[in-house]
Amino acid sequence: MKNNRIRKILFLRPPRHYWPILNEADNFLLPLAYPSISAYVKREIPEIEFTILDCCAHRMGWTSLRKYINEGNFNMVCIGEKVCFCNESNRAFKLIKEINPTITTVAGGQFYSHVVEDSLRNNKCIDYIIRFEGEIPLTHLINTLNKNENIFNVPNLAFIRANTLHLNPIAELIDMTNLPIPSYENSFLDKYQAFGKLWPKAVTIQRSRGCTNNCSYCSWISQESYISEENNKLTRKSTFRSKTVSQVLNEIDLLYNKYNIRYLFWVDASWNYDNGWLNEFCDELLKRKYNLGWWAFIRLDLIPEQHTSGLLEKMVKVGLRHILSGADRPEADGLKTLSKLNQNYSKVKEAIYIFKKYYPQVFRQCTFITGLPEDKAEDIRAVLDYAHDIDVDFAAFHTITPFPGTPLYEEAKKSGLLMDSDYTNYDMFYPVMRTKYLSQQEVAYWTIWCQSNFVQKKPFRYFSRFFSPYPIRRKLHWWFAYSITKVMITQLWNHARGIERFKGFAGVNKLWKPKWYDH
Repeated sequence: MKNNRIRKILFLRPPRHYWPILNEADNFLLPLAYPSISAYVKREIPEIEFTILDCCAHRMGWTSLRKYINEGNFNMVCIGEKVCFCNESNRAFKLIKEINPTITTVAGGQFYSHVVEDSLRNNKCIDYIIRFEGEIPLTHLINTLNKNENIFNVPNLAFIRANTLHLNPIAELIDMTNLPIPSYENSFLDKYQAFGKLWPKAVTIQRSRGCTNNCSYCSWISQESYISEENNKLTRKSTFRSKTVSQVLNEIDLLYNKYNIRYLFWVDASWNYDNGWLNEFCDELLKRKYNLGWWAFIRLDLIPEQHTSGLLEKMVKVGLRHILSGADRPEADGLKTLSKLNQNYSKVKEAIYIFKKYYPQVFRQCTFITGLPEDKAEDIRAVLDYAHDIDVDFAAFHTITPFPGTPLYEEAKKSGLLMDSDYTNYDMFYPVMRTKYLSQQEVAYWTIWCQSNFVQKKPFRYFSRFFSPYPIRRKLHWWFAYSITKVMITQLWNHARGIERFKGFAGVNKLWKPKWYDH
């Protein structure tokens, strides 16, 4: 394939729909992969010019995007998107080639890394797919194209030549200590600051990649951990890598002092892993006396020891305000099905109790999984009892979703329980699997029943927290109540006008189309 010299590159997040229980700004946080990859490539190839365009943050619809690309003179466009938004990224690739067929198009991220051949064959507008981590492969690809060298030497690259799929060897995982500060200067951070409700003035940040666990449903591990390949068959191994404390502090200093950021959204799979690193980090951050808050995915099984040692107190003191963790299931068999072997009911309950008693200023949020292969109606109802018993502030009940590249995906296909091949439905709300005893519709019904009854069965507990003395917990309870009410009223209004059928609480899970989407 003939390529123009690569000089000007666009990282693009196309227009997409959003989850209505959050406002638009909370749905559209900075896609950190773009500034991370562009900073690395810029360091290695200084003459390259990068632009990061998040259409969602800019409120730029498809008509405006066409004009932007037409006037941008880009030589390469890179897109990575979540599984359920793959149609939008595929639409964007087709738009790019329609405008200028000479633009080199590169797909990446978790979806394209694992749906390689179908993506390349069904969308001829994708020139290359970079599988898994992107920093080193994209640098190689740009140099290779510019020097007209052998494309078969670019690691992690997938492409089709003469109707044959080629999968180049996979590179070693990148050394996190060799990563530069993400190019926040090219990320239009002001577009993310002004609107946030759930994470006010929040910016994404990362200290580690991979995880120490090997849960069968986790797309993090399928993208960030050690991957090997033999005879086109992938195997994975849980791997945890971290930046140094000084690296992360340099990023926070920049965000806090230059960009006036006061809330961080950690995108690590297991933020509270490695007590030595955390102690050093908290000690150094305490010296700065910053007024910071942050949101983090945490491992609950580590919390009791971190509380006893005093580390958890330091984490809360320097900014931990909102935790999210996968409580998942109450029963041992369910956790075994998910390969979540480090956790059990008592550990989860103890950890949540510690936050409730000793750190009430921290908002406690957990996710729960329904629709496992052995689930009957009573098993799903028991998940709600579990959520009530451990006493979280907000529970999110998700149907089990076998993302491509996870062991769960292969198991679901082999068992015959996977019923849906439309990836736009892989949003963790719409059941794409049945169980041995329940249909997809029954799984959906009981999952919605759990979500709606989380408040209805414990109304005093929930509404009493409207008056919490701790700002973030008080505001978030009001915000969730307001958002759900807004969805219900909108549904009723649309139902009265004959636009859609009223779905009750199920309507909370339907993605909304932004007003600017087509403009």
